[in-house]
Amino acid sequence: MTRSIAVEISGHSFEVLGERGLFWSSQQTLFVADTHFGKEATFRRHGIPVPVGSTQATLDAIGRMLETTKASRMVILGDMFHARSSLSPDVVESLTQFFDQYKHVMFTLIRGNHDARLGQLPTAWQLSIEEPIEWMGRVALGHHPAKPPSGADVYLCGHIHPALRLGSRRDRLGKLPCFWLHDGCFVLPAIGDFTGTHQIELGPSDKAWFVADGEIFCH
Repeated sequence: MTRSIAVEISGHSFEVLGERGLFWSSQQTLFVADTHFGKEATFRRHGIPVPVGSTQATLDAIGRMLETTKASRMVILGDMFHARSSLSPDVVESLTQFFDQYKHVMFTLIRGNHDARLGQLPTAWQLSIEEPIEWMGRVALGHHPAKPPSGADVYLCGHIHPALRLGSRRDRLGKLPCFWLHDGCFVLPAIGDFTGTHQIELGPSDKAWFVADGEIFCH
């Protein structure tokens, strides 16, 4: 079973993980994108019946990656929450327990479009909020896909929930979330358990890695 694949991008070594995270071992940093915590709470508030538990499923996946990688820092590349109404009491409680469990980890949110109107988050959460573009050496961090800014070797982001359609015209296998490298822009798949996907088309020089059932595969 392939749970991770080592990738080299512009001189930087990363691991793409089958749980939809990216690990930068030299910085002991785990990156995830588009958690959309509490999206199910927002839907239910508007009278749309959806299953409960997606926030906890996402937290469980993140917890497994933190345990496996022993990361000391985690960066969310935007859209931590779906909306202000996503901060329901049960979602806040789940996240509070999560942060309490990982007090040794430094958490950073790069603000995304869905985070714009969150307001004040609980002060007990050890979470710093930064505006894009944030920098880690020559690696730039943001939310919306774009060309790497001047001085950056690679730009990490999310937002579009990239996916690949697999199979032939005769044998359709559906879409699977993927990591997508395009012109120095490395787009992570949405880790949120209750999110849609956007099908991408690969250019001649693009690279992609798709995920299925917790495993990672080169396209």
